[in-house]
Amino acid sequence: MPESLPLLWTEVPLHADALELLRGRAWLSGPGVPAADAANPGFEFEAADAGIVGSRRLYDASAFASAPRLKVIARTGIGYDNVDVPAASAAGVCAVNTPEAPTESTAEFAVALMFAVARRIATADRNSKAGRWQLDATVMGFDLADKTLGLVGFGRIARRVTEMARAIRLRVRAFDPFVPASAIAEAGAVPCVSLPELLACTQVLSLHAPLSPATRRLIGAEQLARLPRGAVLINTARGPLIDEAAVLAALESGQLAGAGIDVWETEPAASDHPLLRHPKVVATPHMAAYTDEGRRRSHVAAAEHVLAALRGEPPATLLDPAMWSRRRR
Repeated sequence: MPESLPLLWTEVPLHADALELLRGRAWLSGPGVPAADAANPGFEFEAADAGIVGSRRLYDASAFASAPRLKVIARTGIGYDNVDVPAASAAGVCAVNTPEAPTESTAEFAVALMFAVARRIATADRNSKAGRWQLDATVMGFDLADKTLGLVGFGRIARRVTEMARAIRLRVRAFDPFVPASAIAEAGAVPCVSLPELLACTQVLSLHAPLSPATRRLIGAEQLARLPRGAVLINTARGPLIDEAAVLAALESGQLAGAGIDVWETEPAASDHPLLRHPKVVATPHMAAYTDEGRRRSHVAAAEHVLAALRGEPPATLLDPAMWSRRRR
């Protein structure tokens, strides 16, 4: 393969538009790279100059040490908890993400889960396909209109959820200690000064916080008990934000009327996971951002950021701007 082109390894099958952007600018290898675009012979992460990665693999100090040519790693999407940014910076590797890309897709999915849980759509679907057409308690739902939606975290996705929720007459409240109350109010939500204040009046709780040591198990038995009885939980953010055992107990007791869960403590979730099998849970496989449009936005942005770094230009979403002068060259 020509030495003039950098080697780009991708963990994720890239959208066709991202592949088109990269053609002639990098040799590609990795899972999902079409044969026509793959370097021959192929190469692994350890030989790459750049990487585009997803959520299934950990990229830590040992990973960066194993890839001495690596100059930039792009994590598709907003979250990057599987990429150790301080370790990347210490190794001289630029770490970037694509925070704008999944906003619309994930916000739509969060609202879709609210409807699916509130109206028992998954149960009704199973019943109908099994020939059970009777209307009974298993498919009795409730209207979202005039209920209170509580948002934990108020970034891009939560702001878009707010716009959608207000259109269906949900009352929106939000708690985010890092966002000024004035900004929350300007976006159309009522700011809460604490998580307990938010929980006390929330009938639909939707999580939009990043995963960090401070937010791990943010929603456990104590927090679920503060919700009005019969509340609904929606999680499209990160699985470890919730205590899954506490959620199961709350569903069993009736404290939670239902849950929509797209992200899990361990992914993929075990096939015998009790929440996967629970009749009050709408379970999905971390797919909130998985639309053609969302993939395109995320993958094209990742490709653009990688190419910028390889040209010697600081990427717009560099997660540690201070490391740029110390980057590998």
